[in-house]
Amino acid sequence: MTKTWRLTRRKFLIGLGTLTGGVAVGLPLGLPYLRRQAFNFLSQGGPPSGNIDGDPQLWFEFTDQNLLNINVTKVEMGQGAHTALGQLAAEELEVPWENVRVFQAGTLLGPIDSFGTGGSSSVSGLFIPLRQLAANYRFMLTKAAEEHLNNTVTLNKGVFVDPNGNEITLSAVSRLEREWIAPETDAPLKSISDFKLIGKSVPRVDIVSKLTAQPMYSYDMKSANNTTYYGAVARPPVVGAQMQDVDANKAKSLNRVKSIVLQDNFVGVVAEDRETAIDAIRAININWKLPRLIENDDIDLLLDPSSNNAVELKRVGDSSSSLQSSNAISAEYSTPLAATVPLEPQSSLAELGDDGIMYVRTPTQFPNQTTAAVAEAIGFDENKVDVTPTYLGGGFGRRQIAESAREAAILAIESGLPVHIGWTRSDEFLFDRFRPPTKHKLRGSINSNGTIEAYEHRQSSGDVLFSQLPAIAGSIAGSDFGATRGIDIIYNIPNLKLYAHRAKLPIETSAWRGLGLLANTFANESFVDELAFHANQDPLQFRLDHLSGETGTLVRNALLHVAKMSNWNELQQSTKKGSGMGIACCVDYGTIVAQVVQVEINRDTISVPKVWSVMDSGLVVNPNGAKNQVEGNIIWGLGSALKEEITFNKGIPSAKNFGDYQLLTIDESPEIFVDLLPSDRPPQGVGEPAIGPIPAALANAIFAATGKRIRKLPLTI
Repeated sequence: MTKTWRLTRRKFLIGLGTLTGGVAVGLPLGLPYLRRQAFNFLSQGGPPSGNIDGDPQLWFEFTDQNLLNINVTKVEMGQGAHTALGQLAAEELEVPWENVRVFQAGTLLGPIDSFGTGGSSSVSGLFIPLRQLAANYRFMLTKAAEEHLNNTVTLNKGVFVDPNGNEITLSAVSRLEREWIAPETDAPLKSISDFKLIGKSVPRVDIVSKLTAQPMYSYDMKSANNTTYYGAVARPPVVGAQMQDVDANKAKSLNRVKSIVLQDNFVGVVAEDRETAIDAIRAININWKLPRLIENDDIDLLLDPSSNNAVELKRVGDSSSSLQSSNAISAEYSTPLAATVPLEPQSSLAELGDDGIMYVRTPTQFPNQTTAAVAEAIGFDENKVDVTPTYLGGGFGRRQIAESAREAAILAIESGLPVHIGWTRSDEFLFDRFRPPTKHKLRGSINSNGTIEAYEHRQSSGDVLFSQLPAIAGSIAGSDFGATRGIDIIYNIPNLKLYAHRAKLPIETSAWRGLGLLANTFANESFVDELAFHANQDPLQFRLDHLSGETGTLVRNALLHVAKMSNWNELQQSTKKGSGMGIACCVDYGTIVAQVVQVEINRDTISVPKVWSVMDSGLVVNPNGAKNQVEGNIIWGLGSALKEEITFNKGIPSAKNFGDYQLLTIDESPEIFVDLLPSDRPPQGVGEPAIGPIPAALANAIFAATGKRIRKLPLTI
């Protein structure tokens, strides 16, 4: 019996009167065992892609001009996800790239993605599912075209043609009212040799929108149907302060103030312009009950890698005796609190529609979680809240749940007005969810063959992902799998132990680009260099001697390639005094990165003239986009290694603006050389892996230049 499917005619997102106008841009075995198994599982793959809708017409629509509109669930934050996902769909649907447009789905309209955007998983997670949806749709459209033309057809550049030269466009076929013949099983996908778009550096879908200054970002959003009003919210003088009493009389007398909202530990203002809203908030007298004021030493004392509460993540062999031998060495490493510093501060637009739905436009990486947070804040069912992500002016983990979305929704529901909230830069710094600080204790021993006999890594970190998860998840897992990202050693070592300690800090910490990858790779790859020196071996050869298996072969290829790119063997031996070369690598969710850094030291000044980076991330959908991600990670990783740090004094973080927080500048940036290794593996993550090795490669280069080991970030000499 032929399998049929009546596709829904659910209206495509772009056809709706959207809130802001068009933003079309392009436990029986025991807890320790379970915890080790969970760590091993998470170390192998990466974050889930989430469950997605399987109705093609929620994803694809053809316009009268035979353009393909693709409604995607992943958000765009500069990483090129919309472009790459467009390539996947257009490839299987045989649509020319110039006919492709990409739109952002909301939580009530368009397809649903239960995961969100993070963990470098947008393209790798949807590489098969999105292509399969498109291939199935192509099959259905082909069958319909053949019935309509009463002949066999071929599809090329969006047009079906039969042997007699009769034509019908994809658009025309898609509009036929009919029972569609669906494939009995999934339609075959195109082979790599037949790809026309995948693997090509096609232009980004958002170029025109950016060049013409369309309102893509949340900070620029305005209500499409009504006057937009502006909100501001009172924030505590220090983290953890609680409101005692509030006097808002002075603010009520200000012209252009439309509403003042007083709730439990929440004070907000709605005004006709942003300046008035901010002035009104400043005019409100609030008596705050202050907590114990946080000092940096308080945070530092809570980081304890040797804690008895540390969770054993992995155990291979027995390292106890080897680590007590005379050939054993130890070292301690640390990384500081760091800010996420997205260029665009938190902002959201909220408006209660005539249909009783709260519509929110906000730069969030996880729209479903943001929907839940907004619904809880205003007492709505989640199916009465529609969150549509805007372009993100930087994500980097800061946009997991948009606090500004909750604030805007509260003010909108209480005032009955469309309200836009835009945080100040000071708000963004003072109430950031920082990258947590870490401490690491490592021990290792060398056997008579000059290879690593035993290795132990004990790590302590504040929360990365646990702060966003139910308490039960933390109880079962024991360690924050975001904080332990990158801790697993990539080398073949017979005796190995890995431990993680969750430090419960008095401040909010959360995701930062790569999660724990940078900190853990800094510790691992710096210590491996120390072991190589202890064994009197070349750092590159020492690494090569400890690689085995399929992944080891991939790492070996990357290391040898970056060594050749950088002329490692010659330059390492011939560098002048005060100059040095350092090497480091990592495996992150299936992506292999190897990097070499060149440094020059002039007294106490560190400069980085060149960086070479090799990445094997499987099949690359858009090479230019992938290279851009590598370059961005290198710049950020260098800045983090050389400059970035947040400290606390009397409950207040050290930075209130970019002037207080040092970032790597353009004139300090190195010349960067990037090679992407060809691969027939499926696509792996691209957005974060290259941030992992760079601090260790830099520290190792400084040792080569000065003989001084750097074990603490930011680096000083």
